[in-house]
Amino acid sequence: MRTALVTGAADGLGKAIAAKLLSLGDRVALLDVNAERLERTRAEFAAAGGQVLARVTDVADAAQVDAAIDAVAAAWGPPEVAVSNAGIAPSQDLLDMSPADWRRVLGVNLDGTFHVATAAARMMAAHGLAGAICCVASGAAFAARLRAGHYCTSKAGVVMLAKCLALEVGRRGIRVNAVAPGLIDHGHREGLGEFVPHDYAARMRANTPLDRVGTAAHVADAVAFLCSDQAAFVSGDVLMVDGASGAGRFNLPWS
Repeated sequence: MRTALVTGAADGLGKAIAAKLLSLGDRVALLDVNAERLERTRAEFAAAGGQVLARVTDVADAAQVDAAIDAVAAAWGPPEVAVSNAGIAPSQDLLDMSPADWRRVLGVNLDGTFHVATAAARMMAAHGLAGAICCVASGAAFAARLRAGHYCTSKAGVVMLAKCLALEVGRRGIRVNAVAPGLIDHGHREGLGEFVPHDYAARMRANTPLDRVGTAAHVADAVAFLCSDQAAFVSGDVLMVDGASGAGRFNLPWS
């Protein structure tokens, strides 16, 4: 049985990823900044027979991340799988953005991924574990988007961080990859509403060759693959989970 940890695990993609890993027989540490939603998710998984623990953690705070990973190691041993999923995606024009607005998104999405991925890698290396780390990026890492300059920049950074870390820790047997979701229906999230507004989803779907919206389970399946032995020779890669929306300019005329 592997020990895994997932950030942003209280709902959305993180909850789906945790559920997938639990279904594969892993024990999963759930990390999230929202204590109430986190406890609700932990109780739900535990009631279904999953071996879980929960730790309230703000990934933007390196000390909190280190303490959470130490707590996981104390309870179950060092993690063999770490999924850095926690992120935020507010909408705002760059010209209206304050340094604090910019820093908040970069602090959670990019700094948070750095804190989680490097702390997990250090723990794996210290115990001689050939572990797997997966970072959740976004199609926004590869295509600029209006009112999302901070988000796009943070996710582009996540992609390069995963690649750089993969180079550094490969000789230790540790693999680092990323997934880049496209249009994914996260469903209704308490306190946040519909994660993808319907008008935005309709316009995105029109630019998705598979002509449908992805689900959180699609992303969870991709993460599970990258963290599995089936991907034993896959590292430093980015798996697009986007229905080919990032493959090209789908709506240009045929000729």
